[in-house]
Amino acid sequence: MIIGVGSDIVQHDKNSKLLKWDTEGNFPTRILSNQELAVFNDHNSKDNFIAGRFAAKEAVLKCLSTGMKDGISLKDIEIVNSASGQPNVQLSGEVKIICANIGINKWHITISHSEDFTIAFAIAERT
Repeated sequence: MIIGVGSDIVQHDKNSKLLKWDTEGNFPTRILSNQELAVFNDHNSKDNFIAGRFAAKEAVLKCLSTGMKDGISLKDIEIVNSASGQPNVQLSGEVKIICANIGINKWHITISHSEDFTIAFAIAERT
């Protein structure tokens, strides 16, 4: 049973300006988990990587219909790739509790990049 569907889109030029403006590196550390930060730091296209992670995390929150309410951190939503490159959702903290309370136990997520935009779709499911 599908519980929620979410999507988000990020415009690259705005994202790129944010990363250049953030000279102290706070933006990535505010939204990426330690595992995601390790991948980000070694990634060839930092703009695309962070745009994809941000869009995916926002899409997950839209599935939950919560937005960024108190207690929720984007770091509680971790997007990790399988060996084949498929993105997968791993949850912790308040987001994991919310999902357990409403019975979400399976996630489907996809991230796509174009020259100017990155888009992510998420589907939350109770199996």
